[in-house]
Amino acid sequence: MIKTEAIILKSADQNETGRLLTIYSERLGKINIQAKGVKKVESKLRPHIEPISYSQMILVEGKSSLILKDAILINQFLNIKNDLEKIKIAKELASLIDNALVGEERDEEIWKLILETFEDLNGTGSAFAKASADKFEKKLIQLLGYDPEQIKQIENLY
Repeated sequence: MIKTEAIILKSADQNETGRLLTIYSERLGKINIQAKGVKKVESKLRPHIEPISYSQMILVEGKSSLILKDAILINQFLNIKNDLEKIKIAKELASLIDNALVGEERDEEIWKLILETFEDLNGTGSAFAKASADKFEKKLIQLLGYDPEQIKQIENLY
């Protein structure tokens, strides 16, 4: 049994009643987990695992992947979800995290960056949302070992 906090990046239907969640967790990094039975109307877990949410999770070993056993919502990021521009930016950031991070490598600095960025995005006005996203992208590139200026120069060539 593993207890961890996580940001839910995306969710996809797995079967009639389950979902496959991509999360970035404090203890495990970016992983895919199974959430069995959460599509049922009476599921108590469903509100705790919406994309762009911050939850505490209990995971157990399954045959091929980790399975969500329980979840408690920490922050629903309602200010993001109630602002069309912010939700667009949050989904772009979630997609960037999903695509840029490969494997289950835990990184405390990346975890802090992701959590702080979503909290900033949730707490600031729409005018600052794009600036938060730009700051996140530059910092993530640095944490992954790349030089943002070199990437900008390469982009300018195309």
